Amino acid sequence: MAVPAVKYSLVFVVVLSVVFLNLYSNATVINQKSSAYLNTSWHNSNHSTAINHYKSTDGTIVRTILTRMGPNGYPNFGFGFLGNSTNEIFYLVTVRFLGRTSLQKHNRPPVILWFANGNSPVKENATLEFTVHGDLILRNVDEHHVWSTNTSSCNVTRMTLDGNGSFNLVDGKMKRHIWKSFDYPKHTWVPNQPLHFHRHLTSTVSASNLSTGMFLLNLSTESIHIYFNMSPAQKFQTITYGKNFPFGLVFHRYTNRMTYKTEGKSIIRLETDGRLNIYFFASGHSEIFDLSRDEHSDDNCSCPGASIGHSSHFEELKDAGNGFSSCQEMQPDNFLELENVTCFAFVPRLLNIDLERCKRECLQKCSCKAALFQYESKQKIGNCSLPTENFCLKNSTKAIVRHNSLAFIKVHNPSQKKKLSLFLVLIILPLSSFLAFIPGVCCFFLRWRKNRTARGQTRGNSKEESSVHVINILQKFSLKDLISATQEFQVRLGRGGFGSVFEGVLYNGTKVAVKRLGSEANQGKKEFLSEVQTIGSIHHFNLVKLIGYCAERSNRLLVYEFMCNGSLDKWIFQQNQARSLTWETRKKIIVQIAKGLEYLHDHCNPNIIHFDIKPQNILLDEDFNVKISDFGLARLIDHDQTHVSTMPKGTPGYMAPELIRGRNITAKIDIYSFGVVILEIICGRKNSNSWHGDYLIDTVKIKAQEDQLSDLVDEQSEDIQRNNEHAVKMIQIAILCLQKNLYRRPSASILVKVFEGLMNLEPVTDYSFLNSVHVETHQEANPGDTSILASVLSGPR
Repeated sequence: MAVPAVKYSLVFVVVLSVVFLNLYSNATVINQKSSAYLNTSWHNSNHSTAINHYKSTDGTIVRTILTRMGPNGYPNFGFGFLGNSTNEIFYLVTVRFLGRTSLQKHNRPPVILWFANGNSPVKENATLEFTVHGDLILRNVDEHHVWSTNTSSCNVTRMTLDGNGSFNLVDGKMKRHIWKSFDYPKHTWVPNQPLHFHRHLTSTVSASNLSTGMFLLNLSTESIHIYFNMSPAQKFQTITYGKNFPFGLVFHRYTNRMTYKTEGKSIIRLETDGRLNIYFFASGHSEIFDLSRDEHSDDNCSCPGASIGHSSHFEELKDAGNGFSSCQEMQPDNFLELENVTCFAFVPRLLNIDLERCKRECLQKCSCKAALFQYESKQKIGNCSLPTENFCLKNSTKAIVRHNSLAFIKVHNPSQKKKLSLFLVLIILPLSSFLAFIPGVCCFFLRWRKNRTARGQTRGNSKEESSVHVINILQKFSLKDLISATQEFQVRLGRGGFGSVFEGVLYNGTKVAVKRLGSEANQGKKEFLSEVQTIGSIHHFNLVKLIGYCAERSNRLLVYEFMCNGSLDKWIFQQNQARSLTWETRKKIIVQIAKGLEYLHDHCNPNIIHFDIKPQNILLDEDFNVKISDFGLARLIDHDQTHVSTMPKGTPGYMAPELIRGRNITAKIDIYSFGVVILEIICGRKNSNSWHGDYLIDTVKIKAQEDQLSDLVDEQSEDIQRNNEHAVKMIQIAILCLQKNLYRRPSASILVKVFEGLMNLEPVTDYSFLNSVHVETHQEANPGDTSILASVLSGPR
């Protein structure tokens, strides 16, 4: 009897295993299909068995109904519901996944290509139904109709997601597309998507709020036009097509449409602030090119009247709305008068009237936000415009536009009730608080005497923490989180003048590098604030990404993305043939450093001077892409600021001559440092040799005067020796960067063009300026400045 029992037991185990595996399969990879058929519905639920569930590192949730797989076996595109773990609203979208996307791992946030219900988000348990009549209908949890394709009489038989990211409804018999998401563009334009000249892109309110935003985009055969989304639309800027555009345009004359082509994967997106960016995706990373960077208005944006003390009438625009009062709230008893202020595109509504009538017309119209008046003579008879929004205001001068401009902006006058409330706040409330405060003083004094030591320490620590102000987009970690992530700071990756870098793994499995700054060093605090204020607010493919920070009392830590190939110095200063970099890799590194500097110097607002460009601060990812790091010495400068003054700071051997004097400092100091780095990359040796006291720059001068620069090319690399001629040209470019006359040094943007073959530079013939700046000179300039210490952070970070 025992044998049958064992037999049945084995059968039971096998059956149970099959059921378990089937359930597990359904829970992980349920629907890797790129098409679906009629009479099907899907519920927006975390427990739905007909939907794939993906979660990103930023909390983004994607529940895909259709998935288009890539050649690497991972999803390329998805169609379904997108939301965030911090709220309960969802959008029906198509997305592009970045990198290796799987269910078991946390992934990078996907890129939204199209959405259906931007102004009407749905909640958990909303329903998408593909009806038997061929209509696709989105209903909220309360069965309220939200969105539909209205294709019930079009012979639709199935829906598909194609290899370009377009979601389509297809006539199965005729095999033609009845409805395509490509025909309804939102804020994004992708390759092979035909964009009609009369169908515009519209920005969103924010990255997470897909409601209609403030900007519109229209195409013409010669340029791109961006407008403020108001009635009537006001032109914001015009971007003219040029040879420097990073993509090719294809005009389809018969359909009056346009497509674009690029090498690799990319998208063009109209951003929430009116900028037009193109994103290039490669190796799981994105590189941003601002198409409108040279097309913005020269006028700096500011609140009208701020210079004369009226800025309190205005508030910064927020995601939640446009910052202006509704008609019901407006009680305008007064105007704020501003001279030489007009609109981007002045549209006259009343002609040949006087100024007072123009103001009266605006007061009588609830929707009017300002009365704009233009006149030529002193009698002030002219034309009047009554805009419904104030986004289009700009400065104007008669010398440019040949007429006078006046703006009268509606403002609130405080009512008597508000004045009474103000009196209560300023007089009665402080008086009552003082009376209630007296008995509390005695209690406080007794407790203070008992705990004065502990309280004094806490107060000091609180002051330390309160002095740290960081931007909201960075993730804030607790000290406990980072102690756990680094296993009590067990694996040290490098040590520098302001602290050490440790390897860590976050709770979601993301590998990071944690920089722990000295708790007592004032310079460490300065570096912390500098890094957060610079790299924390900017994003570029060739800049290291700052993920988050920790600021608890005197503990200051920074959390960065992990770079598996470590810093550049470990690859160029070692004498190991097996780890030697090829010529193409060295060239790639040099070009990407230049692109990172171009972004810092030209495209950031305000511009950024790094102050410490050196191989130890050039990190390399798995594909040897450059990530410039260590912004602890960085300095922000305004666009109209040509020079700054500062104490000498940097690393000996990389500091420009003018930096020692501490004046006439420009972004060209980074170019000098970059020139030294180029020499080190090509020659395979450090500029300064502390053991022998010789400098690479001095050797370059001698070899250049003898016309023997080829002798300097790294002998440890056979590949670079085979490209000796190209390497010598790179040394000549480095020499141009080392000129003492900073105005002769090329800018980063010029260097990028040179590397891309778009222009040439005349080589130097007089090498007398090539003299090394010795360490002793630095120390004499400022012997107490610890910032000149080398920040050697070796190893992967």
